[in-house]
Amino acid sequence: MDELRLNFWAAEPQAGMLVILYLHGNGGHAGHREKALQPFITAGYGIVLAEYRGYGGNPGMPTERGLIADARAQANWAVARWPGAPLVLWGESIGTGVAVTVATERPVAGVILDSPFTSVRQIAADAFRWAPVRLLLRHPFDSLARLPEVRAPVFVLHGERDGIVPVEQGRRMLTGAPCPAGGAFLPGVGHPALLADQGTAAQRAVLGFLARLRQQEITCPELLLLTRYPAPPAAATRRPPC
Repeated sequence: MDELRLNFWAAEPQAGMLVILYLHGNGGHAGHREKALQPFITAGYGIVLAEYRGYGGNPGMPTERGLIADARAQANWAVARWPGAPLVLWGESIGTGVAVTVATERPVAGVILDSPFTSVRQIAADAFRWAPVRLLLRHPFDSLARLPEVRAPVFVLHGERDGIVPVEQGRRMLTGAPCPAGGAFLPGVGHPALLADQGTAAQRAVLGFLARLRQQEITCPELLLLTRYPAPPAAATRRPPC
């Protein structure tokens, strides 16, 4: 779509481990997630902390189309960098909309949705019932409508005290997945779940899901056999930080 050069952060996987492409939400930038993801690096997983246009000092203006293009390019980079490592998409908040879209376009080993919404339109409609927000929103991220095209195990992480995205939307996303692989709905936890959790419950839940993926305890063979993904776009030039 364009030739933006985006900085992002990556950690090498240990032999035989999965690579996680982490797609963060609207608040802050990729670097604010490094500490929360350290236990996954310690466990041996590869991490690509994706960064978008307009975030973290990168050029450009964020849009739904642009964020998805950036995630595609960084997914391509991860697959090219570690061709033998299965790719897992982990979306956080608005990043769940990006993750769902990318997962409809390419084979992935699994999808983690942290504090997912069914659509941005629905969040706005619930929050501003007096306004015609469905007609006004330019970036709808209609994840629930796209979810049936995801041919991979889907795990949902959501705080029950989420004051931004109601936990009911996370439950709807789990039940709407063709291959639901469980969820962790955490009492007393806000938004987004991994960052808001003051303990280790969120980390343990995701590590458990990843271990089941690695051990091939979660599969969707009937879906994978029927899936025909389009060829991914050619990898755009992306430069990891030094």
